[in-house]
Amino acid sequence: MKLTISQMMALGAVGTTVIVFLAMMNWRRAVHAALIVALLEGAIRKWVFPQGSELVYFFKDIILLGAYLKFFLFPDQDVRAWRLRTPGTFIACVCIALTFLGAVNLNIGSIVLAIYGLKIYLWYIPLAFMVPLLFRDQRHMTTLLFRYSLFAIPICLLGVAQFFAGADSPINTYATSDLAGVQNVATFGAGQAVRARITGTFSYIGGHNVFVIVFFIISLCLFLAMEGKRRLVLLFGNLPLLLANSFMTGSRGAVFSLLGIAAVVGLTSSMSRVGKARNTFIYMFFGIIVAVGGVTIFAGKAIDAFQTRRKTAGDTFEGRAFYHPLAAVGAAGKVVDIMGFGIGTSHPATLGIRRALKIPNPKKECPYYDSEIGQCLAELGWPAFLMWYAFRIMMLMNCWQAFRQSPPSIFKSLALGFFSYHLLMLSGQMVLNHTANVFICATWGFCLIPRLESVVRRSRPGQLPPTRPPLQQQPVLRGSRHPRPALRG
Repeated sequence: MKLTISQMMALGAVGTTVIVFLAMMNWRRAVHAALIVALLEGAIRKWVFPQGSELVYFFKDIILLGAYLKFFLFPDQDVRAWRLRTPGTFIACVCIALTFLGAVNLNIGSIVLAIYGLKIYLWYIPLAFMVPLLFRDQRHMTTLLFRYSLFAIPICLLGVAQFFAGADSPINTYATSDLAGVQNVATFGAGQAVRARITGTFSYIGGHNVFVIVFFIISLCLFLAMEGKRRLVLLFGNLPLLLANSFMTGSRGAVFSLLGIAAVVGLTSSMSRVGKARNTFIYMFFGIIVAVGGVTIFAGKAIDAFQTRRKTAGDTFEGRAFYHPLAAVGAAGKVVDIMGFGIGTSHPATLGIRRALKIPNPKKECPYYDSEIGQCLAELGWPAFLMWYAFRIMMLMNCWQAFRQSPPSIFKSLALGFFSYHLLMLSGQMVLNHTANVFICATWGFCLIPRLESVVRRSRPGQLPPTRPPLQQQPVLRGSRHPRPALRG
């Protein structure tokens, strides 16, 4: 049964109240839940609750709302004991620029759409300030990341099933939404070997691409740092499945990104013993053989279809990564000045929101470009655009500084991997891909861990304050529910 707008709004109001209340009870579990929902919401929108696709789209945002309220307005004692050294003034200036130069734009024609535009740019930034306080110590961090990485196995197996099922199979579909519209399933390959480009549990291909890259980084770094049975799970489960799924997406960016990350992070960690695990180089070499051999044998059709698309595509990887963004910025720069066309005006969902709420179209239609950089410039205008990408570069540099300042550990490997991810995504989609938005902010927050400082004063001579995560154990401050290990080096 198709829900009406009024029924959806009533259901959403009740659900929001309940979810926000539950999230405020434990902000850490709320953040964990939101990161899991980010992986599964596409499956719910496609197969479980398609008539409420719009409500499911905002599910993780509502969970985070409760976590934000608890963390920032009603912080626990262990949260107040820490201070995060970030350029708060600069971040505030970015938010102000996007608000007054992007959202306060008469061309948008709606306060609701202006707020939605701010949401798609800024909503997940507070998540970054919460991530450094999610972990008690290195062991806790490693355990949580390993458990999270295990989601790669069922999601990737679903991707394999989608690849072999055919483009007309019910499991190969996109999330239908009145806000974004219905899209035909993309295919690749030639002749009788035409296959659907897989989406896994995500709404569209772009979300699955982000998942494959981020989980490959996490799995690779865990593989290089862990020992025992868990390393074998990563070797024979996560890594080959993620590599195979990258070919099955038909995305050149995903495949080349994984190969580049494997070279940079894998070789750096194994040759310099960044991960500190024994026989890292031997395991790395053996892992390459297993992953490549397994993909070649069991996913040969995916490689063939990928090669067909790579050879027959009308553009090149270099063109999409470099020339298209430059061309989009040049084209957008000719039609905008200070204000732009309004924040969020080129987002696909805004068209559906206008139809649903009967909001008139903008006086000036925002042009569309084959690159998010061009879209951002068209929406924001030059000043806010420059501020936004200066902020993106700041995130990138924070990841690099975390890598440089950390001693050999799994954290150092992850910081290098997340730096590589941010570098690759600098010209890619963040605003137009909500999955990428979540993981860009979350990985940035992970790399802010070295910037934590204790603000608890010593109550008696010789008593140690809480120490900085996530690496080496230190004596625990009495009464602290979440002790922190020190970061040395």
